Amino acid sequence: MTEVPEHLLKRSKDRRSALSGEAPSSDAPAAAAPAADTGSAVAATAPTAAAKVAAATPAVAAEPAFVPPYVEAALKRKKIPVWAMPVLAFLPVWVFIYIGGLSPASDGKPTQLAQGQAIFAAQCAGCHGSAGGGGVGRPMNEGNLIKTFPDILGQLQFVWLGSNGMGPAGTPYGDPDREGGQHKTLSYNGNPMPAFNKSLKPAELLAVVRYEREVLSGYKIDPTQLDAKAQLTYGNSSPYLDAEGQLVTPEGKPLFDADGKLTIEPNWTMPVGSK
Repeated sequence: MTEVPEHLLKRSKDRRSALSGEAPSSDAPAAAAPAADTGSAVAATAPTAAAKVAAATPAVAAEPAFVPPYVEAALKRKKIPVWAMPVLAFLPVWVFIYIGGLSPASDGKPTQLAQGQAIFAAQCAGCHGSAGGGGVGRPMNEGNLIKTFPDILGQLQFVWLGSNGMGPAGTPYGDPDREGGQHKTLSYNGNPMPAFNKSLKPAELLAVVRYEREVLSGYKIDPTQLDAKAQLTYGNSSPYLDAEGQLVTPEGKPLFDADGKLTIEPNWTMPVGSK
């Protein structure tokens, strides 16, 4: 078989290219050039495809920051109402006054209120409740005690003698003009008020009665009725207790007679806290 010369093959190829309108190729290596161009084109289009994929991928929302339960509870807790702010502002002052009355006096001895608190917890709370709310005995809190005994003298006598010492069942005691009517012995659950003239000294009687009135029932005492040791005095600054610890009148005479009854009449019409 006769081999066709290379220059004849090239001439024939160029002729066909001219007839078809294609550009003739100068040499064989030139035909390999498009392969390199194709790689460049793929490389050039790669970022565009990656960008389209990234754009088509939905964005993942960031997870909310973790809030500790105690912080969440604090944020949801109701705020203090505006009307309560003045009350809260005065509370430290009230606590200071209250603690001052229960703190030891300058001589290191308990004040009358501190002594009265201890006596009440030991001998009275079982019937009247630890906060004076009542139970077997009548309630003392929320001003109930002051309504019955606006003058401390009447309460001193009642606690000293008890129900039976005041007279037979049904004997009136306390303020005769009391709101709701005057109290009568054995009219509350049928339980008598025990006498404390055998278990308490006069000074202890005064201490526990003061605690019941001023702390449990909310009696607002006149500061001029207290001496330098926070002990109770009459309106004329004379003490309720003499040097021997006995209860006395403003004139210094015994407050109780031999039967334990008052030697002076209580002032039932006295404005609360004025004497």
